[in-house]
Amino acid sequence: MMRFYLCYVLWLSGVHSLEKFQGPLYEVTCPQEGTSCEAVSDCGSENVGGYMLQLLPINLTSSTILYCEQNTSCFPCISIELTASLSASEINRIFGGNASGFRKSNSIDADEGSREEDGNEVSGWIRISVHQPEGGINTCVQLKIQFTDYNTLLMSTSVATVKLSCFKAAMSSEVLVKAFTIHENKTLEHTHKVEDCTRKDFQENIEWCKVPEINMTLEEELQRAVFNIPQNYDTRFMYNVSPSFESKNPLDLIRLNMTNIYLNFSDIVPCLCMETWSATIEDARRRKTCPFTKKEEFQENVWRLSSLAVEYKGDALQWTLSSPCNLSGDILLCSKSEDSEACQAIPHSRQNIQVNGLREFRSVDPHPSLCVKVLSGNHVNLSCPFGSDSLPLWRLESKIKQNIATVNILHVRNQMNFSICIKKRNKCEHFLQEIQQINQWMKQIDFISQDCLQVWRSDVNFSPRITLCPFEIYARVRWTLLMVLLLILAIVMIAILMVKKVLLKGCTKMIKCDYNVTTPGIRDRVLLLYSADHSQFEKLVNTFASALVNVNVEVVVELWKRREISIQGPLPWFHSQKIKISKEGGKIIILFSKDASIKCNEFLNSTGNPETLHDPYDGFMASLNCVLPDITKGNISGTYVVAYFEDLLNRSCIPEIFNKMPIYSLPSQISEFLQEIGLTTKHISEQKKYGSLTTISRSLKDGIKKCQRWEKSHSVWFPECKTLEEISNGQHESTAMINIPLMKIEKPSTV
Repeated sequence: MMRFYLCYVLWLSGVHSLEKFQGPLYEVTCPQEGTSCEAVSDCGSENVGGYMLQLLPINLTSSTILYCEQNTSCFPCISIELTASLSASEINRIFGGNASGFRKSNSIDADEGSREEDGNEVSGWIRISVHQPEGGINTCVQLKIQFTDYNTLLMSTSVATVKLSCFKAAMSSEVLVKAFTIHENKTLEHTHKVEDCTRKDFQENIEWCKVPEINMTLEEELQRAVFNIPQNYDTRFMYNVSPSFESKNPLDLIRLNMTNIYLNFSDIVPCLCMETWSATIEDARRRKTCPFTKKEEFQENVWRLSSLAVEYKGDALQWTLSSPCNLSGDILLCSKSEDSEACQAIPHSRQNIQVNGLREFRSVDPHPSLCVKVLSGNHVNLSCPFGSDSLPLWRLESKIKQNIATVNILHVRNQMNFSICIKKRNKCEHFLQEIQQINQWMKQIDFISQDCLQVWRSDVNFSPRITLCPFEIYARVRWTLLMVLLLILAIVMIAILMVKKVLLKGCTKMIKCDYNVTTPGIRDRVLLLYSADHSQFEKLVNTFASALVNVNVEVVVELWKRREISIQGPLPWFHSQKIKISKEGGKIIILFSKDASIKCNEFLNSTGNPETLHDPYDGFMASLNCVLPDITKGNISGTYVVAYFEDLLNRSCIPEIFNKMPIYSLPSQISEFLQEIGLTTKHISEQKKYGSLTTISRSLKDGIKKCQRWEKSHSVWFPECKTLEEISNGQHESTAMINIPLMKIEKPSTV
């Protein structure tokens, strides 16, 4: 019993071997005694000869076997076994209603020789057909069953069993098998499923199924995987992800025909698969294997090869998370404050991660504080597509007077609505007071509470919540001023003590002084004024200022003095530097850019209304307050020099009032510019000799190209020679496209 059970289990699991058939196609056998059979013709021919018994198919079975030609080339085919019986009308006719009627029949009483002589052959006809939609194979065979032992007809109505081998079949196809007769219009049918190449018999005997297993080894020292491919086989790498991942690795895009393939560990992810197929068989079967599925050490590469593309289009923020593998997790919008790494989730913005497909957040406020956060397992990625360089559509200002906090909401569009709440611990209660509409570009809130406010746009679906704590800011500023005063007092006291000590030393050593020592030459000193168009332009300014220092010019620039400026304030600081430059005979360099040109025109054309001007605390605007009065009055006296970077600004964009000064295009006129700010001809010649000027020109050209690329990828915020009104109306109509590699891996924060 146990042996029978084991055999049954093996048969169910497909371990049993298939029968191999080498005879002619459509070979017919009749195992039952007293019968013979043959495949006479196809179904299109008529039956001929002798007396025909009316047979009916009563049982039909089929099985898959292998048809092999000379035991070398094999293909699957279907073997059919059919059981037939006499029809009811045939039984009544032969027996005449009883057994004795059959015995009295002349045809039955005659001997066999006379029957053959008369040509009265007793036989029956059945047709068998197969139909395979997948393989396009349709075959029909007509069977002749002849009865030689008439006792068979007397013993049972199930008169014949026929085995037909075999009908050629396509692998993995569903075949409709039919057995039918013409006169009785009786049909018996069933569907036969042909196995695929996963069956061991097919893999061993059918050439199309013979795709070998690929041997792979991991070389830890060289950090690579090695694949050994048999000769005459092709290979292709692919990612088991849907929709498909657009890989930039050339190994993922081409068909490889080589016996050894090397793959770096950095290019491997768990869902990386490979296809292998014969290079000599047309439309060969492909074996797909994914050898890294359970290799957790390659999971980190998924994030290294993934990237998030974000595009602000219309009022929607479209995103595509490109990844070689499927990822589970969420993507959401959040509000990031300037003084904290935390990013507060924006309500109702959470979406499931879907890779390699375009998704979007509809109706989004393009504010610099708006960020996109990706959460997947232990991975957190934060991307802020609008950045600190973009100009916000709205911002907050606050001040405190007589214990009343006033908050102004400044916005560049007329139709903008805002919601406000007061933060109380973990809750934010709706602000019930009315918002005063000052003008179409500003709203004002007055309140006495010591709590913080949260403000966001209510006319869009997703807007960052900007938190403002006026009383905390005011207290912090007062405390900072107190600390600054105490620090200044301490520095003054230390300086007085040091001066006393130096004077005392000088008196005791005066007798030893050498009166032949000459005073070293004073370095040329310049004050560099510029407008920070964007972060990349500031890097270019830093490169320019550093180049001047390298040729022995002392440079004073806002970029390097921001700590001093924060203590003194922009306007007093620029005023003091201007006075110092004038006393020392230095130069004031006005470095023009697109933003600087706009601000100068704005300043020169202003009517005195502060609402029409840029932020007066902007560094360049503060410097204009110091230098433009001299320029408008003509008090130039060789102090001022104008410069601009070619390819970033057209000279015609420089306001006409500055044409009274020397103007230089950089870097092409770097030699003339250096001579203008005070370097001697001998010094400049030495710099040319040692290649310093070539180095300066090259570094400036590189910086200019980086600025051009930045402006192209972020859109040009300040088009050449356009007014401020034209820029304000058009700057938010363009789209912002940014591609962010997802390489920053952190522990998840509270969302």
